[in-house]
Amino acid sequence: MNTKDLEYFIALAKYKNYTRVAKQFSVSQPSVTQAIHRLEKEFDTHLVHQDRAHQTTLITREGLLLKKNAALIDQYILLAHREIDNAKIKNIRFGLPPIIGMLYFSKIAGKLLKNGMLNSTDIVESGSDELLKQLKNGEIDIALLGSVHPIELNEIDAIHLGERPFVIVTSKYNSLAKLNTVSFKDLGAKKFISLSGRYVHPVAFKAYCEYANINPNIVYETADISWAKSLVKEDIGISMIVEDAIQRQDDIHVIKISDQVPVCFNISVAIRKDYILSDFETEFLDVLKDMTI
Repeated sequence: MNTKDLEYFIALAKYKNYTRVAKQFSVSQPSVTQAIHRLEKEFDTHLVHQDRAHQTTLITREGLLLKKNAALIDQYILLAHREIDNAKIKNIRFGLPPIIGMLYFSKIAGKLLKNGMLNSTDIVESGSDELLKQLKNGEIDIALLGSVHPIELNEIDAIHLGERPFVIVTSKYNSLAKLNTVSFKDLGAKKFISLSGRYVHPVAFKAYCEYANINPNIVYETADISWAKSLVKEDIGISMIVEDAIQRQDDIHVIKISDQVPVCFNISVAIRKDYILSDFETEFLDVLKDMTI
């Protein structure tokens, strides 16, 4: 079976127009027609029906079944191209969320630099959700990911490295600063500085708010955790942040959350299921596994 025939069919199923498909692939319309005929012969069924009365192209039920599976085949072929092309380059394509890079990956960067791995690593920095998408479609091959629960996905092999708690941070002048622990249920009237979409924090924050049945008063949202801490220091609002992100020099007060909500900042190293690691990538992965969380 010619994979190009499948590409033509996927496009025809989408556009229902032979001329448009031919134009998209810069081929003649008869080339597209012949490709469809080859597929119909291969599967011994009609995939396309021409309604000449209404001058429309209809995809049969068998054709829709092929479209569904052909899209998966096309996806795996694209993934194979990406993996093989990268194997020729021999660099490690590695996804790293900024906060995990700052808090944990930095601890092993020196070791990776010393053994020559860091200079042969193409680091893609983004949020965990975006990196997971890139990992699935083959744009990267290894990633450190944050999540509110340990990762369990059919298409991903994830090694859980550890978990860290979230805490409430306030200005030292805030009325909450006298507390060492607090229930989220007591924070309904407080102003919040929220960390936005690129982080695991919004998911965890939502879980705590739902548990406490509060509608938080979010006065400001930011993707920059350092900026969030600066706003907290100026007593513009309080925030919920993973405990390890708080440093002594931040000069803010840390309060542990007493509620037993089953969400934490989980850190995992992940690869695609059945991805074949090179010796170089295996050594890189072994270093990641030893990372202290």
